[in-house]
Amino acid sequence: METPSLPIAPETESLLQQHGGPLTLAGQLGEYVVMRADVYDAMLGIVADDEAETLASVRRGLADMAAGRMRDLDEVFGDLDSNP
Repeated sequence: METPSLPIAPETESLLQQHGGPLTLAGQLGEYVVMRADVYDAMLGIVADDEAETLASVRRGLADMAAGRMRDLDEVFGDLDSNP
């Protein structure tokens, strides 16, 4: 997610601090929805533990690749096809 270079208006920030959002804002090119990041994460069901586990899984996968613990995709699919 990109962070804008300009801060949001103080009035908008005050509303977001009061109830988190989402707020619909009119812009020059259309309407936009904004909310606090913690409210967005909660809406998606993302918690810090989920992010930590995802990152740990990626690190384990990269370590497996670096150690040569990987198989060719065609070989894996072949094994799956031969075992009902």
